[in-house]
Amino acid sequence: MSNHPSVSIDTPASRLVTIDSLYLRLMNDRVQDIYINTEHLATALEAIKTKDDVSQGILVAVKAALLANSELAGLVNEMFCDYALPYQAEVSSNE
Repeated sequence: MSNHPSVSIDTPASRLVTIDSLYLRLMNDRVQDIYINTEHLATALEAIKTKDDVSQGILVAVKAALLANSELAGLVNEMFCDYALPYQAEVSSNE
């Protein structure tokens, strides 16, 4: 376990957890779903045309929030791919 970059000899046992690999993959899939859905919703907002400045401002704000959430979901997905999923594969191959 100490071969994984996020775990060192100094890592307290209280920080180490066991998680089912299927559950870990399902969590990653849900994060990917959030990423895709927020991207699609932001794109759909582009189709709404209005000449009302207030409505246009609301559309811009909602689109910005969706894109920020999409970016965050992308970062979480990268964290899964960089840390959790390779480690799970490493443990499975050594069993």
